[in-house]
Amino acid sequence: MGKFIRENWAWIVGPVVIVLVVLAVLVIFFSGDESAPFIYNI
Repeated sequence: MGKFIRENWAWIVGPVVIVLVVLAVLVIFFSGDESAPFIYNI
């Protein structure tokens, strides 16, 4: 199992990194002023 992970770590980590980057871009893209009225202070 360890050898498999060492040889294929890019295929395991790659999709996770891609999803995180896409989510970060979406959060940054949609964090404009138009969403401000929907954010309430607690």
